[in-house]
Amino acid sequence: MSLGIEILNRYRDYIMLNKNIFIAGVCAFIASALIAEAYYAMDSSAAINSTMSVAVEYGIYIPLFAYLYYKDNKGRYRDEYSNIVWRRVLMDARKLIATLSVAEMVYAVVRGYMHYHSLTMGMQPYQAALLSSIVASALFYTVVNVGARISRLFN
Repeated sequence: MSLGIEILNRYRDYIMLNKNIFIAGVCAFIASALIAEAYYAMDSSAAINSTMSVAVEYGIYIPLFAYLYYKDNKGRYRDEYSNIVWRRVLMDARKLIATLSVAEMVYAVVRGYMHYHSLTMGMQPYQAALLSSIVASALFYTVVNVGARISRLFN
């Protein structure tokens, strides 16, 4: 039991980061899948459908993730007098942006390509959105966690 708690304490920051990514990702996926399905009823263009789906997903994901990350980490950026320590904020922001930028590029390319390809192969829009999101998310989580370790985001 204490080994599990020790592991949770040791990797708490990574767990919280992944929790925030997961919550924002699920909310964004639901919106994206609904848009993909609704847009397909109006126009069956696979290219426009996949573009709209990815755009809506990012429109939901980025602000929600930023809010959740801030909410979980706001104590890290305050001194003993509750003043914001901008040096810490900027240093972590650079590391986070660098880590997430690479992961987001991987995600966008894989998600967009797989969604488009799945639609052109005759898959239903909701199924294409689900499959492309799952595969792209697995790669995204891998890149984020490796990037966070390399950039020493939590050191």
